[in-house]
Amino acid sequence: MTKTSDVIDEFASYIDWLNTLSGLDESIWEKSIATDKWSIKAIVLHIAHWDNHLLNVIVPAVKTGEAMIFPEFDSFNARATQKAKRLSGENVFQLAKTSRSLLIETLRSLRQETLTSHTMANGTTHSPHDGVPYTLAYIVTEFIEHDRHHQQQVDSILGKTS
Repeated sequence: MTKTSDVIDEFASYIDWLNTLSGLDESIWEKSIATDKWSIKAIVLHIAHWDNHLLNVIVPAVKTGEAMIFPEFDSFNARATQKAKRLSGENVFQLAKTSRSLLIETLRSLRQETLTSHTMANGTTHSPHDGVPYTLAYIVTEFIEHDRHHQQQVDSILGKTS
C-alpha cells in the first residue's frame, strides 16, 4: 500500500467488517476476548474513540501544519472502555460506523500534500518502529494494523477467520 488512495480504501474496509457485527445479540457484544480483557463492545468503541481523535485532533492539526499530538494511551483507552459499559452494542455499532465514515470522508477530501507532508507525532519526526518519517498517511497505515489486531481478536471470539 503506497498510494494514499489505497491506504484510505484499506482503512475504509473496516466498515465492511463492522457491518458483519450488525444485529449481534447484546450478550455477544458483552463477550470478553479473554478473562479480564475487553468485551467486543469495548473493542469496537475503543477503535471509534481513536477514530474521533484522528478526526477532531490529528487531521485539523496536520491541515494547519501543526504537529500531531496523541494522548497517553492507557487513560485514553480506559475512557472508551468505561463508556462502553454504559452503552448498548447497537449504540456502539452506530457510533463506530458514524465515526469511521466521517473520518474516511474527511481523509478523502484532503489534498495529497496534506496526507504526505512530514510532521511530528508527540515531538518525534520518525516512527521508532521502522524509521519512516511521520505523515498523516503513515499514521493511517498504523491504525490499519491496529484495526486488524482487534478485528482478529473479535473474529476469534465469534468463530470467524479473518
